[in-house]
Amino acid sequence: MEFRQLKTFRTVAGLNSFNQAAKVLNYAQSTVSDQIRALEDDLDVRLFLRSGKHVKLTDAGERLLQYAQRLLDIEEELKTEVRSAEEHHGALSVRIPETVSSYYLPDVLRHFHHQFPKIRCSFNNCTSISLQQEFQSGITNLAFLITDEDFGARNLETEILMSVRLLLVAHPQHALCQKQHVQIEDLKNQTIILPQWDCSYGNLLRRGLTEKKIDPNHIFDFNCLEAIKKCVMTGLGLALISEISARQEIQEGRLVSLPWSGEPLKANLLMIWQKDKWISPPLSAFMEMVRMHIDLLDQQDFC
Repeated sequence: MEFRQLKTFRTVAGLNSFNQAAKVLNYAQSTVSDQIRALEDDLDVRLFLRSGKHVKLTDAGERLLQYAQRLLDIEEELKTEVRSAEEHHGALSVRIPETVSSYYLPDVLRHFHHQFPKIRCSFNNCTSISLQQEFQSGITNLAFLITDEDFGARNLETEILMSVRLLLVAHPQHALCQKQHVQIEDLKNQTIILPQWDCSYGNLLRRGLTEKKIDPNHIFDFNCLEAIKKCVMTGLGLALISEISARQEIQEGRLVSLPWSGEPLKANLLMIWQKDKWISPPLSAFMEMVRMHIDLLDQQDFC
């Protein structure tokens, strides 16, 4: 039994796919199959039930996954401790919403890179759909979500970092800018633009429209905040975005925050990591830098 086989096994188990695991590990699919077969031969058990392109853990596979994670954590901890007198090496993979990466991450990353110049960092758009599997497979080390919903998942730890204020913004000449109070009923027959990859807070507005049985004229989903703001500034429609991402355009008079009088438009910024998993010094330092930076920005906004 080899650590590389356990890493491959953990990745396949997290993604439920030999093909996807091969892509993540940058292996040929035959290499993944050979390593799993060698592991099964070594343990004399079947680890996966195969059904077409998808696989599922057997009972023996479920038991091995728990031990594999512990052994791989020990391996990572051992390497870190042995190299403690040298610079830290390795990689950090983070799922992060565009609001956080654009308006909070740059200063944090500058300090982190100064302290850990040998750590390779990968930041990808957030998604709540596959987080459990990504953490389990080792693809993702840390995640951030902006959501108005409770997020609970087995084997994951969640910390609320801050409350995020959301705004319904429009072009300064939009008809709704003339109203003293804007309610959800006013969105009937309006064009609404929502962020697709900036986490799930767009569902806040979707649920409200559904509950009140209000049909907007059209809903556009975008995966880019800058595109959303540009579309609103051309007069295409209304958008729900975070206050910090619209602050500059509102100050410059290119966007207007509508006087919303319905249910409060707010969400929580969550930091998520795997429960009972060893946290490396670079990852721990990155998490603490994020906490400190957000606390500082909160204090500045309060003042």
